Amino acid sequence: MQTILRNLLKLTVAGILIGTLHAQDALVALILAAYAGYTLGKKFLSGSADRGIFLAGFLISSVFGVLCELWGIHFGHWEYHDLSGSRQFPFWLPFAWGLAFTYIYGIERDLVLCLRIHTLFGKVILALLVAMVFPTIGEMITIYLGVWTYNWPYQILGVPLLAILLLMVFHSGVNLLMGIICKKMDWVDPVFHVETKAME
Repeated sequence: MQTILRNLLKLTVAGILIGTLHAQDALVALILAAYAGYTLGKKFLSGSADRGIFLAGFLISSVFGVLCELWGIHFGHWEYHDLSGSRQFPFWLPFAWGLAFTYIYGIERDLVLCLRIHTLFGKVILALLVAMVFPTIGEMITIYLGVWTYNWPYQILGVPLLAILLLMVFHSGVNLLMGIICKKMDWVDPVFHVETKAME
């Protein structure tokens, strides 16, 4: 419960920050880039065992997140508001997508260890639930604060059911890629490894 409440607080603060400053998207990008640099730098300077996972996940999520954004904006599935000129792509999006991985990974890691989840089935269900709940709440906050609008129907507080499903697919796909990378790099990690007993 403590893990969930702590991460909900972090999500709320980030959502309010982006929502309040979204018209100054370059400033938001600078803040998120600085936080990403601090987070990744701290991992590498401390020699943390999961530093490679943080970097790889950040980059993968950033790249594929930007591709999804370009697709959605181009076809008019959603639109961002209050950007300067005729831009439709906020500068902060790549950093937000990258940090979304580090955020979700942190929650999954804490819950996997706390709940002692060892099976692949259990980890897949956990990943789907985390991807369904936390990103959706973050989107609700930023949508309420006028950052962007979805043009899909069947919405819950501004977030369409289709968007929730796609968020689950996206984050599950990133997890799948990370599982493959961890196996190739021989990184034993509680989230992306089926056997975690040796790490507890």
